[in-house]
Amino acid sequence: MSTVSTQEKILRIFGGVLLLAWAALHFFLGSALLRHLPLVGQFFFVDAVLAIVGAVMIFIGIRWLYTPGLVFALVNYLLLTESRVYPAPVLGKPLPAINSYVIFTFGLDILLIVVLTALVLSEKVIFFINVPP
Repeated sequence: MSTVSTQEKILRIFGGVLLLAWAALHFFLGSALLRHLPLVGQFFFVDAVLAIVGAVMIFIGIRWLYTPGLVFALVNYLLLTESRVYPAPVLGKPLPAINSYVIFTFGLDILLIVVLTALVLSEKVIFFINVPP
């Protein structure tokens, strides 16, 4: 077994676990928000389901879907950041600045971006290594 494939497996497992943790957090937050802000709670549920699909995609190792997974993580990070400074897209006002869930989600988002970027780059390296002469 090559070093590249072992590193990729480790990154895939770590990335999938991070996405599952991200989804669990958003299911929890979505259920808490459902009473007060139903549209935001439903968005959190849909986003969590997409994260679970992304985790399965990474666990299975569908390489051509690593880039959409990275875009998903980047969009979620940008949405979280944007909604703390500017009015949230649906609510029309900025969300509370910082709480423990926001800090944890920021950390998960940054780790996801790093791991998924490494997976995307490892996919490119594998492609160039396996090109026939």
